[in-house]
Parts: sequence; C-alpha cells; structure tokens
Amino acid sequence: MKGRTLTFREKFDAAVAQNNSFVCVGLDPDPEQIPHHLKGSSDPMTSFLSEIVVATKDIACTYKPNFAFFGAHGIAGWTTLQNTIHAIPDHIPILLDFKAGDIGNTATQYARMAYDQLGVDAVTVNPLMGTDAIEPFLAYQDGCSFLLCLTSNPGSADVLRLNTDQGILFEILAAKSVVWNQVGPCGLVVGATHPEDLAKVRAIATDLPILLPGVGSQGGDANAIVKKGLDDKGGGILVNASRSILYASSDRDFAEAARRSADDLRQTLNNSLS
Repeated sequence: MKGRTLTFREKFDAAVAQNNSFVCVGLDPDPEQIPHHLKGSSDPMTSFLSEIVVATKDIACTYKPNFAFFGAHGIAGWTTLQNTIHAIPDHIPILLDFKAGDIGNTATQYARMAYDQLGVDAVTVNPLMGTDAIEPFLAYQDGCSFLLCLTSNPGSADVLRLNTDQGILFEILAAKSVVWNQVGPCGLVVGATHPEDLAKVRAIATDLPILLPGVGSQGGDANAIVKKGLDDKGGGILVNASRSILYASSDRDFAEAARRSADDLRQTLNNSLS
C-alpha cells in the first residue's frame, strides 16, 4: 500500500506544475490489445502498464486505473493493480475509477478498499444515492471523491439531463457537490464531449477539480474544454485519455508511441491556455 503524505489536491497541483500538464493517463489494460511480444511474460499486463508509466511519468498529472479492467481477471488482476500502483511515482496522484455507489455500510467498505488497501489518492463515486452513500468517501480528508455529474457516454442524457422542479439534474449535482465539499474534498466528472455544459458546471463549482474523460477516442474538443473548464487560478482540470495513449502502437515501440500521444495532448492543452 502506498503511503499518503499530501492531500490529493496538494499532490495534484504539484504534479501539474512539475510536469506542466493537465494530462490524466487512463490505465485500462485490455489483454487482447497488449503487444504480442509481451504476452509470453509471466504478467503481461503489469509489464505493459509499467512501461507505460515509465514512458509518461514526466507528462502525467494523474494516473487513473479503471478497476473493471483489473477486477475482470480475479486475483491475478488485483495483483496487477497493486503492482501498477507501486510502479507509479509517489509524487503523482492515483485516481481509482470504479464509480462506487451504494448504501452507507457498503460504501464504507468500498472506501476502505480504495484508500486503506490500495492506497490511492482519489476515487470516482456515483452520487445518485445521496449524502449517506458518499459520506464514507468524504471522511477521507486527504482524498478526493470525483462525483459523476455529466458523463461522456451518449446515454448520460437519459438521466443526467432530466429537468426536475429544482432544475436540470447535472446542475443540481454540481451544486450539491459544493455543499458536500464542505464535509470532505470533492471533484466532478464531466465528459469532454459536453464543453458548453462544462462551462455551466464550472460556474457552479468554481474551485473543484474536474475530471474530463472523452478527449481521445471519444472525440472531445481539447481546446474547448480548457477554455470552459479552468478554475479561476488557471488549473483544476484532469483531461483523461486512455485508449489513445495506451494503444498508440501495438508493436515494440508501444511505450514510445504512448509517450508521443500523451505529449501531443499536453501540448494541445497548453497551447489552448494562450
């Protein structure tokens, strides 16, 4: 288990400054897409992800392992997740993406798994079950709960754009996150495919960090989300790319290709600052 000496926000802000980057590298290992030359090793996924981390550690502001891609492989996947976490430099925060959402006593166990067993710095959480379901995550004052607000998938409109008596649901969730942030550190998840709505969310949650998935393979506009998503200090965004970085090449140069892809995204985002 990795130790935490800084809060998520402190570690995140330091990594952004050190690497001059808003790039969050998503770690979604698919055994079918791992380069063929690694498949004969004792732990192909760990070998693959370790090389990705080494190649991008001076570019990433955060790493985001997606729990499903590890959990699908049982005990071996759990071991790979632990090994990958240990491979990530201590000064770069780790955001575990598992979108936990359940009643309080179950949420407590999810929080313990993420923070106490795996030692990550932040988690994604589904807030639709309300305050008592997210309080166990908020109790970890050095962590951060990234609450689903308006996700990048097309089906997000089915629920998150519902217009209620109190307003549109994703705007209500953004406002609730500001209240919950007074209990424990919160962030938000907003798809990079929704730049105009991102501006609305940022106007409500002015200083919360926002995770922005959907830039790479899903086609989100990197320039638009920088302009709409930055907080008043010129930061506060984690622009996630997973497949476009991990699988930039399927050959022996996969790590170098991943680095180029991550650096291209970094440059695109930084160019947007001007």
